[in-house]
Amino acid sequence: MKKKLALLLLFTILFMPLGFNSGAKASEDFHLSDSSMLMTPGKTETITAKNGSLEAIDVIWSSSNEAAATVDGSGRVTAVNWGQSVITANSPNGDVATCAVNVAVKGVDVSKYQGSVDWAAVKGAGYDFAMIRTGFGSENWSSQTDAYFETNYTNALQNGLKVGAYHYSYATTAAQASQEADFCLSILNGRQLDYPVAYDVEDKSQYGLSSDTLGQIVQTFCSKIQAAGYKTVVYSYPKFYNAHLTSPLVSQYDTWIASTGGLQSPSFSGKYTMWQYAVTAVSGVSGNCDVDYSYVDYANGGTSSTGGSTDVNTPGTPSYVDPLLFKSDTTGTYTFGTNSNYYYKITTPDTMVPSCSSSNSSAVSVAYSSKVSDGFLFKITNKGAGTATITTTAADGRSVSFTAVGTSASMPASPATPNTPAVPSASTLACDTTAPYTFGSNSVYCYKITTGDTEQPKAVSSNSSAVSVSFYKKISGGYLYKISNVGKGTAVITTTDTSGNSASFTAYGTKAAGSSSESTVVSDTPDRMTVKKGSAYQFKFTVKNGQSASFSSGNGSVVKPVLLKKAGNDYFYKISGAAKGCAGVYATVAGKTVRECIVTVA
Repeated sequence: MKKKLALLLLFTILFMPLGFNSGAKASEDFHLSDSSMLMTPGKTETITAKNGSLEAIDVIWSSSNEAAATVDGSGRVTAVNWGQSVITANSPNGDVATCAVNVAVKGVDVSKYQGSVDWAAVKGAGYDFAMIRTGFGSENWSSQTDAYFETNYTNALQNGLKVGAYHYSYATTAAQASQEADFCLSILNGRQLDYPVAYDVEDKSQYGLSSDTLGQIVQTFCSKIQAAGYKTVVYSYPKFYNAHLTSPLVSQYDTWIASTGGLQSPSFSGKYTMWQYAVTAVSGVSGNCDVDYSYVDYANGGTSSTGGSTDVNTPGTPSYVDPLLFKSDTTGTYTFGTNSNYYYKITTPDTMVPSCSSSNSSAVSVAYSSKVSDGFLFKITNKGAGTATITTTAADGRSVSFTAVGTSASMPASPATPNTPAVPSASTLACDTTAPYTFGSNSVYCYKITTGDTEQPKAVSSNSSAVSVSFYKKISGGYLYKISNVGKGTAVITTTDTSGNSASFTAYGTKAAGSSSESTVVSDTPDRMTVKKGSAYQFKFTVKNGQSASFSSGNGSVVKPVLLKKAGNDYFYKISGAAKGCAGVYATVAGKTVRECIVTVA
């Protein structure tokens, strides 16, 4: 067992990581009993830190967001309010382990693609709300209404779930968004909802629109829905949000972010009140199903971001961080006892390491220790009898000071610095993963390279189509790298430093072909086109991975299917303009229907 350090009993340092850790760890032996928790306000749970099979001692616990969840010195977690936090355990020798805590309501979102749902089983599995698709677009109301909406709505309510809805958008103008709102409201038909109506904005036909145009589209739809008495939320995935949904006309509404990539938090810097966090098996649902957390208890009167309260920020990020914040957790006089070292924390958003100095280093010396998410740790050492002023100074000149009193001229040798392992030799390189690694349901795994080399080692995969590798971050004593489950196959992951030292291990990718969320259909035609009435046009659609596909018109009285011929992975789909108007051309692959083009017949 690790040597007990008396100095750890003298203080509690509140680390506040800015984001959730994606599985990185400094030791495979040091771990927590739980990697994630779902809680509701007022509930308590206890997390145990272990070294192998033994309970770890002298662990420092911290919460990234104490407004959501707190943790005491024994690992007892208390859910305070709706939101997210990461509970971090730091061992005396620098090992780190985390547990993601979501103080949230858990739900599912479904459409006709899930077929008949056993809602009693869904409720029994611990899900409390359902977001149910009303339909998509607005060109043909009879064919674009979700066939299972009414059944899902009725049966979910009857089995005790709270209900919200979502509508998939193809709108490229505010006028079309208004039509989609009318269509959505006609499907809802005055039904009561506990959760919001979500506007699903992510279609490829909207990629080329300006942020101003998309802002007007969102505002047109949401304002019309709100005028009918419903709450609203905008749904999309981080890449689309960051690139296209940047208008303040969008940010005035709540955000439901879709990020199911296996990380413990969305790769999204904005605020959100709902998170679609995974696609997984759910009791009562055939096949996999989207699952969600809501950080606003909408069903019980939770106020949305437009109301100015109960806002959920990015995990671990307070709603406002003063850019001039620079403070120490030690402000009075610190007097050494029998301990040799004491650690103090500087909280600041600065990225540059502050400088530190002692007015009397023969009594008390000071040195930089390590970076933490919301600041830096510094170590003072008891050198001899005397008093010293310890000053820490930011790059722009701001400084804080406290007094430290040394108590002995002959102290025992200092133990290893907590949180900062001894710096390895620059001529050595070691990997914490040596045995073959096989992916399970996870999509990423992090490994650690320990080296004293100041230059980042290079990591390569022998088969990046199965397992890819990329640099993750610098940590004390080395570097973290991330491997990703790309496809089925074997890869050798090799990491090499500038001196030629290297370490390798084998990784087995398990991801099935075609499981990517990217589109499986490639079209030779733009997403919008015009044909004359009476004329014909032939599409060429290439379907990835050899999957079978079917194609259809959203309105056969406007765009009439004429011919469908398959050649290898290519499908040739001919249509004719039957009457003036607009209609979508749709591809269905593996039970999922996606609009490939809007055809205007002139």
